[in-house]
Amino acid sequence: MTKQYTVSRQSAAKALWVSTRTIDRYVKSWKLSYKKIANKVLLSPDEVNKLQHEFSALHQEVHTEIVGWKTTRPTEITNNLEQSIDEKIDKFFLIFKEKDKMLEEKNKVIFVLQQRVSELETKLNHMIALPDYNKEKQEMLIEKEKLENKINTLKWVVKTEKNKNLIFIGLALVFIAIAGFLFLKG
Repeated sequence: MTKQYTVSRQSAAKALWVSTRTIDRYVKSWKLSYKKIANKVLLSPDEVNKLQHEFSALHQEVHTEIVGWKTTRPTEITNNLEQSIDEKIDKFFLIFKEKDKMLEEKNKVIFVLQQRVSELETKLNHMIALPDYNKEKQEMLIEKEKLENKINTLKWVVKTEKNKNLIFIGLALVFIAIAGFLFLKG
């Protein structure tokens, strides 16, 4: 069975009581899978519900109620308070570990970005500045225009020479015809 992707980023953020940027971070860190349809990111409702359940477990307040002070023993109250404190400490450490993971992921992203910046700086050092490029392009266009003018001039010269040759051949044929006519008459 394939996963359904029907929850928008905004709806997920509202359900989890977080920002859409946090949703983007969860997507980036693979805590939530997604499908992109027409530049719209859709999330799996099952995963959003699971995350919402985990969040509610982390943020759930433990209420202790003292009922019938006279019937409740001080040791039970102490045990309940200690258990409540232990649960809160455990939740705190879960949140702390989550923050550590997020920091580690951000450090990885920073490292990758630093490498990318270094690569881009190297490329920039090997690139031609735009004014120099424009100047070279302009010189090439002028050179191309000169070569095209030479080609057109040579074409005209060839055409002129062809015409001269045709005229010369035509005159030669006329003279040969006249000479042949005079030879036959004479």
